[in-house]
Amino acid sequence: MNNKPLKYAFWFFLAALIIIIVARKMDNQILLFPFWLKSVLYLIALPIAYYFIKKWAIFGVQDESNKNMHVAVNGLCTILLAFVFFLLMKMPINIAIIQQSKQHEVFTETCPITFYSVGFKNKQRKHITFTFQNKDIRMKVKPSTLDKIKSLSTSQKNIQLELRKSIFGTYCVEDYSIQ
Repeated sequence: MNNKPLKYAFWFFLAALIIIIVARKMDNQILLFPFWLKSVLYLIALPIAYYFIKKWAIFGVQDESNKNMHVAVNGLCTILLAFVFFLLMKMPINIAIIQQSKQHEVFTETCPITFYSVGFKNKQRKHITFTFQNKDIRMKVKPSTLDKIKSLSTSQKNIQLELRKSIFGTYCVEDYSIQ
């Protein structure tokens, strides 16, 4: 095991955590991000991550007895690092999508809510699923919004989205309310 790259591990994990938090917050604002673009970005991120894992050689093979374990750990590290690189490459695209959407007018779309989380363990993780253009979209909402959904007595609950159209067939959520 090479200890030289480990002295930067704390800063790397801190940067990775910040990238993940910022990217996830942006993802909640963009609807219908194309799957093909996600696939291309991840396929670009994977060899880059593999290169860095090989270059850093944190978990190098010292003897043949632990070779399979080292290969598995390096493979897992490559997948995790590729995910961080994927999010890092996706962030400028998300910014471009948000900026491009500001050139279009806001329109309102009412969508039926098909599922909402009812768990009480973690008040911060509240999601709803709604149908938008015949696709199920999962979106994180505030706990107060979820409480409003639960308090509605009607069986059909809807979310009213204020959207702007953008590039790649995406939409940016400006605001939402529950009906």
